[in-house]
Amino acid sequence: MGTHSVLVNETVKVSDRPGFSDLILQLTGTTQNITYSRLVNSSDALLPFMPTVPSKSFEYGNKTFSVHVNLTQAAPESVSFQGNSYTMNVYDISLSGSYGNRSFSAVGTIESFPSSLVYSVELSSGFLLQASIVLEGTDLPLSQPSTASTTAAYAGAGLTAVGLTAVAAVVIRRRENHSKSQEQKPLHWVD
Repeated sequence: MGTHSVLVNETVKVSDRPGFSDLILQLTGTTQNITYSRLVNSSDALLPFMPTVPSKSFEYGNKTFSVHVNLTQAAPESVSFQGNSYTMNVYDISLSGSYGNRSFSAVGTIESFPSSLVYSVELSSGFLLQASIVLEGTDLPLSQPSTASTTAAYAGAGLTAVGLTAVAAVVIRRRENHSKSQEQKPLHWVD
């Protein structure tokens, strides 16, 4: 398994349409660059927040897909960020589920500032997936949560769960494509 680096840049700009903003996500990686743009409601919280909650479990399922996420609050950790020291909220996360007849599981850690803005996410699914996401910089307040950031944090927790689920789905599809490509013989194959 190789190491891949991806830089994610989120920008929100005023749009020509009243009440809406233009959300632009740019993913710059070692092998691919992707830009995604979408008009969003200007009052939506668009940043990854993780509320301070006691241990919690979430489940979601439909006809072809199911996921179970278990968050366990761990001991707080001190981190130095942009010249200041912060006591992070730390959660251990385990995730499992199925997509069709395939199953997946992963474990990891989420750290968030006292304001509930996510600082880092570590996720591992054995040898198949290892992801590390760390906030590089921000101009948002990091100390105490405001009422708006608390509300956004709960919405962000749901988005985080959806994001982790999307990662799991990509891993499953990648595994399926990899196994299919190994079954096919190249054009120059001789029996």
